[in-house]
Amino acid sequence: MELPVDAFDRYAHEFSGGQRQRIGIARALTLDPEFIVADEPVSALDVSIQAQVINLLRDLQVRLGLTMLFISHDLAVVEYICDTVIVLYLGRIMEMAPAADLYARPSHPYTRALLSAIPSPDPATRPQRQILTGDIPSPANPPSGCVFRTRCPFAVEACAGDVPALREVAPGHLRACIRDDIL
Repeated sequence: MELPVDAFDRYAHEFSGGQRQRIGIARALTLDPEFIVADEPVSALDVSIQAQVINLLRDLQVRLGLTMLFISHDLAVVEYICDTVIVLYLGRIMEMAPAADLYARPSHPYTRALLSAIPSPDPATRPQRQILTGDIPSPANPPSGCVFRTRCPFAVEACAGDVPALREVAPGHLRACIRDDIL
């Protein structure tokens, strides 16, 4: 795991953030798990170290056949490491699909807004940025019906009714939205 030989005699505070992250991964793997929860595993690391840890996780997925729940706000990393993506808003599933399908054809307005915010090195390929407006609801007191409706550019009065069911809009691609006309 690319740690120096003298690492055995060091205290935790003597390691860099990336080294501590790799040690945490190694400790988790000693139990020979079939499933790992990785909650924001690279968020506190600088970009070059993030890449090393992400590549390590990806390699471990393939080599050990691990199933991983990868939780992150960094959608570019999610696209690289995940096979299936679930987009949440206030703890509710807005959209779920195979990663390639979700990134190529986002179906929910929230997913579209999130994907439009991913930086692109080529401005010609960057989608039109979708800025969300409206009130940001409190997670302690979410709005009735669709929790995204207070920020959704397509919300109608019916969105305040029932919580929208997660429905299939394409094979393996589900979304929670009553507006079938905005696919």
